[in-house]
Amino acid sequence: MSSLVKCKACDNDLAKGVKKCPQCGKDQRNWFMRHKIMTFLGVLLVLIIISSLGGGNGTDTDETAVANEQTKANEGKKEEIIYSVGDTINIKQLDITLTQVEELTQIGDPQFLGKKAPEGSVLVAVQYTMKNVSDKPVGMFSYPTVNLVDGNETKYSSDFDGSVAYSVETGIDDSKAVSDLNPDISVTKVEVYEVSETRFAEGDWYIQVGKEKIKVK
Repeated sequence: MSSLVKCKACDNDLAKGVKKCPQCGKDQRNWFMRHKIMTFLGVLLVLIIISSLGGGNGTDTDETAVANEQTKANEGKKEEIIYSVGDTINIKQLDITLTQVEELTQIGDPQFLGKKAPEGSVLVAVQYTMKNVSDKPVGMFSYPTVNLVDGNETKYSSDFDGSVAYSVETGIDDSKAVSDLNPDISVTKVEVYEVSETRFAEGDWYIQVGKEKIKVK
């Protein structure tokens, strides 16, 4: 068996084990022998990856990740507050207080600006005060939306005819609905909602002002 090998660069005959060709100076060692430190680090990295992949079935890690995500979700979720009639809610520049809720079948004289509930329904009439607690006038387009909401989050818009009839019947001036509300001025507003009598008799009902809820039944 020959004890000679060819130089990788100039084909000069070399003895086995020679690190450098004496003729051209080419290093005869392979890449791994020339870069021992990098080779060691590469092998170490591969071992770490294999150990991580093979160490356990990942259940604990998955459960921990799920728990962390749930914790973040709970921290970011604001606890819902349900208010009662008479409580004051602050919506940006306004303090709003629901003062009265009535369940009616008729408002005033239906022949003269009155309102009669259609068969099988009731009229839910509410009164609330709205005060500007800022130092600037608040325009009508900044007034919060006020809806009647059932336990299934179904929203009911107010009935225009019923609201006008209730305003006339109670003598409440609702003219601020279309004008600015100046600083420190408080007004009383009314809304009437037409609802199925059967539905209203069941479950919970709320007045929702913006995103806040006031339990009325």
